[in-house]
This record gives sequence, C-alpha cells and structure tokens, in this order.
Amino acid sequence: MALLDLSIALESIYTQSQKEQILQSFDQEKNVNIFRNSLLIGNDELESILKNETIEFKKIDTYCYKIPFHFKSKLSAMSAFSEGKFYIQNYASYLCAKTLGVKTGESVLDMCAAPGGKSLNLANFMQNQGYLASCELSKTRFFTLKNTLETYQVKMAKCFLKDGRTIGKACPLKFDKILLDAPCSTFAKMGFGIQKNTKEIKQIANLQKKLLHSALLALKHGGELVYSTCTFLREENEAVLENALRNSNFHLELLDFELPNVQFIQAKSEEFDLSFAKRVLPDDYADGFFIAKVKKH
Repeated sequence: MALLDLSIALESIYTQSQKEQILQSFDQEKNVNIFRNSLLIGNDELESILKNETIEFKKIDTYCYKIPFHFKSKLSAMSAFSEGKFYIQNYASYLCAKTLGVKTGESVLDMCAAPGGKSLNLANFMQNQGYLASCELSKTRFFTLKNTLETYQVKMAKCFLKDGRTIGKACPLKFDKILLDAPCSTFAKMGFGIQKNTKEIKQIANLQKKLLHSALLALKHGGELVYSTCTFLREENEAVLENALRNSNFHLELLDFELPNVQFIQAKSEEFDLSFAKRVLPDDYADGFFIAKVKKH
C-alpha cells in the first residue's frame, strides 16, 4: 500500500506561502498556552503566582495566558499546576471547546474526551453547572481523563468508558451541545514525518464519519455540534462534513464563529458551501486545526 505524499495532498488546499508557513511551524519552538481553571483560582491570584515565579505572560482572554516557550518546564514543575489551578493546552485545542459556546445548565457531550483538557474547558464555561458527559474508548486514556477531571475538580462531569459510535443509538436526542474532537492522523500536531498509507487514512475517515453520525443522532433538534481534528487532510475534514450533509435524515446548517488570535483559511467544497468551516494555520503558538460548527434543525 502506497504511503501518502502529504505535500501533494495539500497542494489543492493551501497556497505555496501557506504550505511554507506550515512546514516552518514544525521547526519552531511553540509558545505555551495555559488555561486558568476558574473552578479553583481567579485571574488576580494566578497572575500573582506567575509574577512571583518570574514567568512572563500575556493575557489572551478571561481564561488564557500566552507564555514564552522557555518557561514550559518551569510551568509543569509548579505546585499550582499539580494542584489543578491551570492546565497547559495548545491554544488551537482550546478554541475548539470555546467555539461550542456552552452555557450553564446545558446537557453537553465531549465525545472523544481524553486526556480531558477540553472537558475542563467546557466545565469552566458552564461554571460547573449542568450535565457534562465525557466519553473515551481507550481504557488507558479513560483513566487519564478521570484523573484530569478529579485533579481539576470538575464535579459536574461523568466519565464513560464507551465507544462514541454507540452513543447516538444509546442516547438519541439527549444533548444540547456536542464536541467531537475526532481521532485523526495528527499530521497538524506531529508533523510531516508521520507515515500513513492511503488505506490507513480511509480507515480513519470512516471512523470519523461514523462518530459524526452517532453524534448527530445524540444531538437534540436545535442543538449545536463542533467537529474538529488536528490534521490537514481533506478526507478527514471537508469530506467528513460532506458525508453528513448528504444524509437526508439530518437537516444541518453550518454556523459561523470567531477564531481570535490565530490565522485561518475557509474550507472549500465543490458540492457544499463550507466557507464557515475553518482551517487554523499553525504558527509559533497554535497547532494546525480544522474546526466546523453545525446546527441540527
């Protein structure tokens, strides 16, 4: 089976300068994003801790701080980190959870939740009030997820060792909001050195389509869903959305959303208008990501 030539696969998606930016991003030291756990600590207290540790920072929003890359090991050794007061998370990953726009009191599913950072994000946005189901298929990763949520005192979340492909039939029309950060080839996170053949990509894409179908079954009418991956391939992004949009059992609408502090390009399709879906261009702060937001009518 032939190995995928990622450079060729990206030619129809990105300009030459965008491809060069992507390649350059893998050779850069990435600045660190930390997410403040508002369930345990306020902005003033966290900023005071960072100042006392002589850690430089730039406040990005209510929850996030951008910190120069050379402080990463110092951050992970801090007692405030081990106590769950902040979480080290790539900024693009945070944007996936932020884009879902959850509110206090809603019923929310984090479908492929390990290691738990996005569930932590969602619990903060919901002020620990409502229902958050955090699911994970891998037993090892499931226990990592449980440990993360316990450390960060996310009391509203219930963890399930469950295959996301079964949730739609088990829990039809249950959730107001669903985050599906799907398993993927991880090219945007790990770089072009990963070797995948075309059969492997097809298998991954088929899994993603089944997960999205299951998520849409579990989503209430009027509910909203974010589909995201950390890969560049069209097969795992636009093609997965197109497959869902073709399904006559669902009446779906792509929603627009903001992506602050990152560069992005709009997704394209010959069959549907996917311009509201966005591809985050990686840089020295954010990983490459694909993010789309869907409403089910």
